[in-house]
Amino acid sequence: GCNRNQVEENVGINSVEHFLGNWAIENKMAFAKPTKQTGKKVAIIGGGPAGLAAAYQLAKMGHASTIFDDHAELGGMMRYGIPGFRTPREILDAEIQRILDMGVEARLNCRVGTDVSMDSIEKDFDAVIMGLGAQAGRALPVDGADAPNCVTAMAFLRAFNEGRLQHVGNKVVVIGGGDTSIDVATVARRLGKVDKAATSDLPEMVLAGHTAHDVASIAARQGVEVVLVSRATIDKMAANKHEVDQAKAEGIEIVGGVTPIGIVKGADGRATALRVAQFEMVGNETKIKEGTEYDISGDLIVSAIGQAVDFTGLETYNNNKGLIRTDKNYRFPGKPNVFVAGDVIRPHLLTTAIGHARICAEGIDEYLSGEEPDKRPKVDVHHWDMVRRWL
Repeated sequence: GCNRNQVEENVGINSVEHFLGNWAIENKMAFAKPTKQTGKKVAIIGGGPAGLAAAYQLAKMGHASTIFDDHAELGGMMRYGIPGFRTPREILDAEIQRILDMGVEARLNCRVGTDVSMDSIEKDFDAVIMGLGAQAGRALPVDGADAPNCVTAMAFLRAFNEGRLQHVGNKVVVIGGGDTSIDVATVARRLGKVDKAATSDLPEMVLAGHTAHDVASIAARQGVEVVLVSRATIDKMAANKHEVDQAKAEGIEIVGGVTPIGIVKGADGRATALRVAQFEMVGNETKIKEGTEYDISGDLIVSAIGQAVDFTGLETYNNNKGLIRTDKNYRFPGKPNVFVAGDVIRPHLLTTAIGHARICAEGIDEYLSGEEPDKRPKVDVHHWDMVRRWL
C-alpha cells in the first residue's frame, strides 16, 4: 500500500488523476500525434474502454485504426452501462474526442458480423482487435423469471442512460452483490416512482423499447423503496465497501446471505415478489435450508448477476462458454492477426480493459513489424503489464 499510511493516510491518487484530467480538458490539451505513419490499418470492433484505449495506443505508434460500433455513440459500458453521475457525459465526450482528434476513424451504427462480415474486415485491414464488450445481461436462473417485469441490469441501465426510463415502480428488488447491482439500486432510488402510472408507463414497457417516459413526469416522482439481495453476506459482497456504505446511507436496504429460488407471479403474469431462502454450499452445489424461504415483494425485479456477450454473426469466436479464450499474447487461437481485449475475455474493471488494450496494441505493433511476440510475464490477465516496463 501507499507508504503515506505510515504518516497519516494514503494519497488520494484517484482525486489527483481526476483533477489532472479535468484540467487537461478545460485547457484543451490534445494528445500528441505521431510524427510518421506506418501505412498499416487496424480494425477495432467495439468502441468501449478497450476499443478506445487500443485506438489511442495504436495512433501513438503511427498505425491507422477504424472503430466499428453498433451504437449511435462511442463509449460502450462507460456510456450505456455506468450511470452518468459516475462518469459525467461531458467528460466522457471530451476524452473520446481527444482520441478521435489523433486521426482515429469511427463507423457507428455498424455491427461487424451482420452489417459487415468478419471476412471483409480481415481482408481490408492488416490486423483486428475484438473489444466487443459484454453489454447483454443474465436473467435469473429460477422459475418465473420470464415475467415481463423481471429484467436484466444491462437493460435497466441502458434505458436509464438513454433517457427513456424516468421513474420505476413502488418497490424495486435488485439481485446481485457487485458494483453493477449497486449502480442499479442507486439509480432506482434516484428515479423514484409516479403514482397511478398508465400501463404504457410500466418500467418493463420502457425497457422492452415499446415506449419512453415523458420527461414532464419527473416533477411527479416520489421516493421508491429499493432492496438489494445478495448471496454473499454484506461484509463479503464483491462491491466496493464504500459503495455499499453509500447505498445504505441513501436508504437502500441490503439483504445478504440468501439466494433467489423463484419468482412469485400475480394473476396478470407480472412478478409480485422474489422468493429467497438461506442456503449452504456443499461442494459446488447450493443446498437450500428448509423452512427458511420467504418472499420479498416488488413490482420491478432486476437481475444483476452477470454480463454476457452478443456473438451474433461472430459465433465462431465464442470459444469459452460465452466469452473468448485467448493465447498468452491476447490473440485468438489460430489467428495471429486477431487480438482480443476487454470484457469479452472476462467482465471486469474499466482499467482491466484499458490494460488489455495496451498489451494488444504492443502485440499488433510487433505483428505488423514481422517480429515474434515477446514471451509475456506470468501475471493475471486483469493486471497491467508493468513488470516488462520496469525491466
